[in-house]
Amino acid sequence: MDNNNQIAMDDIQGLILRGYNFPNIRYIILSIKDVDGARKFCADLASGEGVGGLQITNAMPWENKVKPEYCLNIGFTYSGLEQLIGTDNCNTVYNNSSMEVFNSFSVGAVTDAPYIGDTCESSPENWWKNGGWIPKGEPSADNSELHIQITLYTLTPENRELYYEKLLKMIPETKSGSSVVPVYFQDSDPIIVDGDPEYIHFGYRDSLSQPRIEGVIWDDPMVKRLMGVSTVDDRPLVPADRFVISCQSAPDYYAHPLLANGSFAAFRLLYQDEAKFNAFINSDPETSPELMAAKMCGRWRDGTPLVVSPDKEDKSLGKPGSRNFSFTNFDYLTPSPNQPGDQSSDNLGLKCPYAAHIRRSNPRDDYYVTDNNNNAQTHRIVRRASPYGPVYDPTEKEGIQRGLVGLFIGAVLDFQFRFITKTWLELGGFRNPDASPNQSGIDPLFGPQADDVNPAHDTVFAYNKEGTYRQIPSMTRFIRTDGSMYLFLPGMQGLKYISQGIIPPTSN
Repeated sequence: MDNNNQIAMDDIQGLILRGYNFPNIRYIILSIKDVDGARKFCADLASGEGVGGLQITNAMPWENKVKPEYCLNIGFTYSGLEQLIGTDNCNTVYNNSSMEVFNSFSVGAVTDAPYIGDTCESSPENWWKNGGWIPKGEPSADNSELHIQITLYTLTPENRELYYEKLLKMIPETKSGSSVVPVYFQDSDPIIVDGDPEYIHFGYRDSLSQPRIEGVIWDDPMVKRLMGVSTVDDRPLVPADRFVISCQSAPDYYAHPLLANGSFAAFRLLYQDEAKFNAFINSDPETSPELMAAKMCGRWRDGTPLVVSPDKEDKSLGKPGSRNFSFTNFDYLTPSPNQPGDQSSDNLGLKCPYAAHIRRSNPRDDYYVTDNNNNAQTHRIVRRASPYGPVYDPTEKEGIQRGLVGLFIGAVLDFQFRFITKTWLELGGFRNPDASPNQSGIDPLFGPQADDVNPAHDTVFAYNKEGTYRQIPSMTRFIRTDGSMYLFLPGMQGLKYISQGIIPPTSN
């Protein structure tokens, strides 16, 4: 953002402020072998020059609203940033009042794994082994050779291959080989159910709430209505400095100029165990599998919120896109005029359980939740993740890989990704008062940490049914972390500094 606190769209990577909605994606991780060549590669990606001519996509609106043939975005691990700008410069950035935004990034996902629940089968020694790892040897224990993460978005599978080859051609060669080499990749393609491409594994429709950002033209309610969008998320706009690092305004943090108009992200590769999940939702003879799945998520499989229709999917809401993923509230202290159905409070969790995934990950207006201030604005994240792997077949052989892969973006990892994961998803008793018999347990989609289980709480899913709590035992972990990195997503000017191996001067 510039000196007038305006969003500098041409200096911000596009995926931070908008979802591209491209169907065919490739997530790529690269390792630096030659620093000078890597800097040249970054410079060419910033300028669009070089053999392949690809350029990092900024946040400027597309001309005539026509999608380009590809979008491209880039992030760096701390070890990658150290390679490119040097340890001294990294220390300068860290020590120049940037500790709050820079600290968790510099610690890295491997060291941070126990804090956020990446333990046992989800621990770092098991990462990157799902088939996408390219080198013959396994990754190092600290993942220090993972330096650059690039995401390529295309409109067709054919274009994905075409632009990936162009990307590889942009990498400078040295006498000993490529200056930057791919070490991992994962493709993502849509899961289509009844012609609808917006489903993920476990069978849920996935147009979940994304924050509307203050100052972004396409998130403005008036602009949406002028564009013919009839339903507009009327929850408060989230300040842009929650997602775009500001050095000029007065946010809740301070940042070095290198970080200006950038952001941070957790890159996550999450395996989803459909067999275990299906066994669990079929485990209670008094509850239908569809109701169990709805109670665990907080929505029916088609996206209908439980607070709107607690007994069944509601087709009367129209097309799935208008089913108010963004309007779901729980306390209704200020009822949303756009929320269909019963506007009464669900403060007691009678319709949507306290433990349900959508309530744990985004409590919205439930002020009884730990540190849920400003309608959850402080802790909102931008999620740019998509499914990978084939649709589950109960007759398939073991070992088929499927899940969710992508980035969870926010200006301050500690306030956003790390807080949500540790405090809201994994911590029992996240709400007070809590009428459930096990203090809400933990997020039932992610399940308990195997090495830190309180059987009375963490392995039981409890939800209210006709005024009585049903307690479903033997809940296990349904989502496994197969890879993780903390990334810095620089602004376009920041990327140019990185490509030169320097940092900008501070104003004081």
